Amino acid sequence: MTRMGADAGMLRYSNVSLKDCIRVAYTIKDFQIEGPDWIGNTRFDIVAKLPEGSSTDQIPEMLQSLLADRFKLTYHRDTKEHAIYALVAEKGGPKLKPADTGSMVPAAPQAGNPGRGGVPRGGMMMMIDNEGAHLKAPATTLSRVGEMLSRFTDRPVVDMSGVQGDYEFDLVFAPEAAHGGVGGGGRGTAPGPGGDGGPAPIEGASDKAGSIYDSVKKYGLKLEARKAPMEILTVDHLEQKPTDN
Repeated sequence: MTRMGADAGMLRYSNVSLKDCIRVAYTIKDFQIEGPDWIGNTRFDIVAKLPEGSSTDQIPEMLQSLLADRFKLTYHRDTKEHAIYALVAEKGGPKLKPADTGSMVPAAPQAGNPGRGGVPRGGMMMMIDNEGAHLKAPATTLSRVGEMLSRFTDRPVVDMSGVQGDYEFDLVFAPEAAHGGVGGGGRGTAPGPGGDGGPAPIEGASDKAGSIYDSVKKYGLKLEARKAPMEILTVDHLEQKPTDN
């Protein structure tokens, strides 16, 4: 499992790809990074002491230095037309539940974690039960929902609804779409536009859970296949092994 965090003056990244590091270093999304396939597959553990007096806001700059110094990263930026799904409101308008102040979603019980803790405001949690796969958020924006849905679709989901604020979500869809994994950055199984401009229904989905496209309709939203200009970071050179400290 990929873990990325910083506390007590230490940066600890476990099982991360160089694509993960580039994403954080340059504050961009996975789909904005172009390069060889191995940058998303080769994994590293990174442990580093943050300089005295530094803050987590400085982590992207530190990662930029690490990628340049240890992995010899060079890149260029372009703006390209990119196929996307636009997250927009349906004709009747969105049907959103405003988030409760201070709300949290209880964490799913796991080995060694009997359900303590929860998901903070802005966070999202993935769980699967007999209803299907759930993408839950106690309080998050539509922009963040779009980012998370992008992990399960064949193209990025971009919030173009114009709706501001934090809302509660429980997006339920067929478990087959969750095979890419929330933490893995992989694409799921919504395989392309259906007849109404959204991802096609997932083959073999149960009666209880449909496609990701169906899951957003519950909230008066839809996914429309579009093209939009997007900044792309293209990797020109990157070493597969870091140089010594």
